[in-house]
Amino acid sequence: MENHSFCSSSKTNTNNANVTVQWRAEEAIAGNAEALEALRELIIYPLLYPREGQTLGLKVHWRRGVLLYGPPGTGKTSLVRAVVKECGAHLIEISPHSVHKAHAGESEKFLREAFSQASLHKSSGKPSVIFIDEIDALCPRRDSRREQDVRIASQLLTLMDYKMSSASIPQVVVVASTNRAEAIDPALRRFGRFDVEIEVTPPTEEERIQILKLYTRKLHLDSNVDLQAIAASCNGFVGADLEALCREAVMPAIKRNLGANKDAGVFSLTTEDWKHARSVVSPSITRGVTVEIPKVTWEDIGGLKDLKKKLQQAVEWPIKHPSAFTRLGISPMRGILLYGPPGCSKTTLAKAAAHAAQASFFSLSGAELFSMYVGEGEALLRNTFRRARLAAPSIILFDEADVVGAKRGGSSSNSSTVGERLLSTLLTEMDGLEEAKGVFVLAATNRPHAIDVALVRPGRFDLALFVQPPDLEGRYEILQVHTRNMSVGDDVDLKQIAKDTELFTGAELEGLCREAGIVALREDISATVVCHRHFQTAKDSLKPALTKADVDSYLAFSTH
Repeated sequence: MENHSFCSSSKTNTNNANVTVQWRAEEAIAGNAEALEALRELIIYPLLYPREGQTLGLKVHWRRGVLLYGPPGTGKTSLVRAVVKECGAHLIEISPHSVHKAHAGESEKFLREAFSQASLHKSSGKPSVIFIDEIDALCPRRDSRREQDVRIASQLLTLMDYKMSSASIPQVVVVASTNRAEAIDPALRRFGRFDVEIEVTPPTEEERIQILKLYTRKLHLDSNVDLQAIAASCNGFVGADLEALCREAVMPAIKRNLGANKDAGVFSLTTEDWKHARSVVSPSITRGVTVEIPKVTWEDIGGLKDLKKKLQQAVEWPIKHPSAFTRLGISPMRGILLYGPPGCSKTTLAKAAAHAAQASFFSLSGAELFSMYVGEGEALLRNTFRRARLAAPSIILFDEADVVGAKRGGSSSNSSTVGERLLSTLLTEMDGLEEAKGVFVLAATNRPHAIDVALVRPGRFDLALFVQPPDLEGRYEILQVHTRNMSVGDDVDLKQIAKDTELFTGAELEGLCREAGIVALREDISATVVCHRHFQTAKDSLKPALTKADVDSYLAFSTH
């Protein structure tokens, strides 16, 4: 949108309303450019271009209302206040608690007085903006509202139709905000009332940089502070979260300088202050359904080099190098199925992938999705995908995926019916009507034969990776990982232990190292070193759960 329309020297300005812009909204907000321009068009354009509007037959066809919807904290209210301040309009704010009154008729009277007050400012040549916050609480859908809500909604509809269409140039405009657009009465969501619906989404990485620059413009930052790196690590953060991040970064700097001389100068924020703030502040969008990014790295997993490389390419590359995929015109994978015997690090691999990609991490298990109430599991699944899309890039991990994606038609029991509904919801979310952009799905199972074939196809789980029991080199690396913080005697030969533990999984090797330490403590509670005999005793007491036949069955599925 061209910016010349906001210059005070505009010819239209001198012949009509005196809309002088001394302050711009960008000084108080960052990002949300589409919503900002829509609000400017709604409030200022009818005043700046009255003749042009009449020439084009727009006397009564200017936009009359805008509905802003999006997650809490994305800046819907701040956008309205910033544009109102920019053009000097008169602002009337309406909130649910101010409208709902104890006696019948008082709520409708409050709305009529608010619209009448807005109409009184016509003579000033400036528009009046009526801002209705949380409109879903005032005008819910008809099938779920009380008699009082029906009266309030009817009054609001009448006022919007009458007050906003009585003048050739709209002097009263209505802006509403909500974080539950689907809960609003459909009668409001039509042209002539709320003509435009603008989604105020969580900021992108570039917008997060702009917001951080806005909030830190009066702060003193060390030269080694990289705002771009901070913004890149804040996937899913909304504007309110970034403001809280800056506030939390200031707190340790204040505490650090409490004992210093007040005349010593202004303190500055260091990289450590930002790391502390990042550990305290989490994305508000994902609260309640997400887990913190696991502190598991690729180095914590022994062996499986080829598998780790494939996961890096599938998970990290689309997030860290999106331009490369765009350049070649290819779309990233939608999901990967990890299958193999229990204890072979399937879940740990998923956590390491999420940590390396610095993506929002969601974890779901079958126990969470199966509920005694009909539809509750499907609602949780849809809600998780919705929040994952908002916090994108994000990773959803389905542990024990054979529970959620079990084959259909196996039996007619209640649990089977619930499983089929969950599977249908999962299929819809992965590639149905609402495309899961920026969401990567990882699933882990030790029963790959129980997974429905509809899931294991390109476009859903594009790749099925067999997480096999570690080979000799892998067992040696796993033993090194689990003994790096252990005081091991000189007589301990990890290479020989790896040779003697064929068919041991990663979990069993971890248990072996732990049991060897316990054996050393049983021998002497003040022991400081774990010796070879302790490992040998532990090995004699542990047997691998896997057999050759088990491994062959998994290999048969991989070749199939």
